[in-house]
Amino acid sequence: MNTKKTYFVYIGWSLVRGEEHCVTLGISSDGWRRSYNKLMNINFVMPCKCLAHARAVERAGQDFYDKRKIRAFVKWSPLDLESSPNRGFDWWITSKGLSPSETSELVERLRHVQFHWSEENHKLFMARVRAKTKAQRLQDELLSEYFVRGGA
Repeated sequence: MNTKKTYFVYIGWSLVRGEEHCVTLGISSDGWRRSYNKLMNINFVMPCKCLAHARAVERAGQDFYDKRKIRAFVKWSPLDLESSPNRGFDWWITSKGLSPSETSELVERLRHVQFHWSEENHKLFMARVRAKTKAQRLQDELLSEYFVRGGA
């Protein structure tokens, strides 16, 4: 794993008029550049050991938001700027912002993943993913061969 570069997981709010209640969560190695490109105010930052660690923490936060909030379409997204989008599809709408209890629950979930993540578990998880992909590919090949021969 590449641990030379420090990655951060951030929670940010949109600064664009009309999007004041849109929140995002993502990964960056340069928070100043990321907040400028996404036109947001970063309110919370959590350092991670490597990119895989940051992705695990980010995934926990995105799962939290997906269960509680609705995804938002924001200005200058990949739909608006296909060649070089500044902002992705990782935005959620909140009616009044996150309540203090929601914010603390999200931060605790992120911290839990941050503290309990280990490189060994990541390697086991990726090995399981690769094995599942390989098994799926073999199953697809067998099924296609079966149907090419005319079935039973």
